[in-house]
Amino acid sequence: MSALSVYTPLPPQPWGWLPTEQFWARAFLTPIALLFWLPLFLLLFPLTLYFPVAWWQSALASYLYYQVWGGLVERLARQWLARRHRRRPVMDAGMEPSSTERAPAPCSRWNMGGLDDYEEFMSRSFGRCDRLVHHVLNLGFFFFVFYPGWWTKALGVLWLAAFTGFVRASARRRRLRAPVEPALSPALDRPEPQALHYMSHETSIE
Repeated sequence: MSALSVYTPLPPQPWGWLPTEQFWARAFLTPIALLFWLPLFLLLFPLTLYFPVAWWQSALASYLYYQVWGGLVERLARQWLARRHRRRPVMDAGMEPSSTERAPAPCSRWNMGGLDDYEEFMSRSFGRCDRLVHHVLNLGFFFFVFYPGWWTKALGVLWLAAFTGFVRASARRRRLRAPVEPALSPALDRPEPQALHYMSHETSIE
């Protein structure tokens, strides 16, 4: 729980209740993940063994389970963590009671830069439709992986690795092409008129 004990400026949940990758990248390594996995093993798996279901039904049920139950667990966890953060002594946070400064994000065992690159890539490529494309891609990935056969799972893993590499390479090229701001503005490089007048006055005296 130490990775989530401090308030983190995470992005808001879409529609107020859908899950976010930024939260679960940290929460999967904490006891919060037990709330997510327990109903899956205690309820969903026994139902799929008792009732005959098709592969696409299992894929759709798994995706909806993450979207609905994962979003609800995240919402409740965020509220609990926010209340816990407010109860902490002010001296521990190093802020005044009226301060609006956010506590720094804790270090995560997972690479959060990849998620930031993915969010930026989706918003830059698809604009306002980025969330729709995001869900379509994820649902298609679930259907592809759940399709019977080992080759679909192998290709799904390769597709995920290739897409991740492409997104990171695109973000790296974009950062390299970004213009570098000079350390000093041109106005600071030039001496002020008063300094020029003072220097010319000293020269004439000598």
